[in-house]
Amino acid sequence: MATPLRAKKLTELLIDEIKVLIEADQLQPGDRIPTEQKLMEIFKVSRTCVREALSVLRQEGLIDIIQGKGTFLKNRYTPLPDVNGPSSQGLASFMEARKILECSLARLAAERALPEDIDKMSAAVKILEDEGQGTQSEKVIEADLDFHYALASASANPVLLNLLQQVDSHLQKGRSTTISFPLGRKKALEGHRKILEEIRSKNPNGAALQMEQHIEAIEKAQKKITALQSLP
Repeated sequence: MATPLRAKKLTELLIDEIKVLIEADQLQPGDRIPTEQKLMEIFKVSRTCVREALSVLRQEGLIDIIQGKGTFLKNRYTPLPDVNGPSSQGLASFMEARKILECSLARLAAERALPEDIDKMSAAVKILEDEGQGTQSEKVIEADLDFHYALASASANPVLLNLLQQVDSHLQKGRSTTISFPLGRKKALEGHRKILEEIRSKNPNGAALQMEQHIEAIEKAQKKITALQSLP
């Protein structure tokens, strides 16, 4: 049986999240890993914890630490296989449907959003900025949902909003897990900022593109985190 996430040591969790970062950012052999200081800032851990995690990754042959130059990805990182079993195809279908719906909603929101819609989305982004690196996971999860549903409401199409809610009900567990990780929160904040900027600029094509890229980034992080949580 997989070890519960909460039972893992902090260093083990950090190792997991660095691997998520490598996968989500599509780092290739020779690419530089964020500095110790940057990893400390991203994950809110001590330098000792960061160094312990990097030491393990070096022993695994994943990274190379070059004194005075930095830390680099040594070998291509191969994500773990899908662990969702027979239901993974159905889950993929819901994720595909979500992407299609939300890209269309973002396009409509850029055309139709009212000032109060912009205010709601901005408020959700502000919460992610304030709480995103802290421990208030419930607030972060709620803000993430508030942003997406405020955007959907801004489309002024209640049928599409209802469809999104139905699709989203099958994906909430994975989304909640992902945004509970620092990298997931970081990706969510970055994506929401870019989408909101395009909606403010009334750029339908830009809003749809940013939504597509946002969902793809979150999906990558979600798959990796789910796999890592299933490690023995």
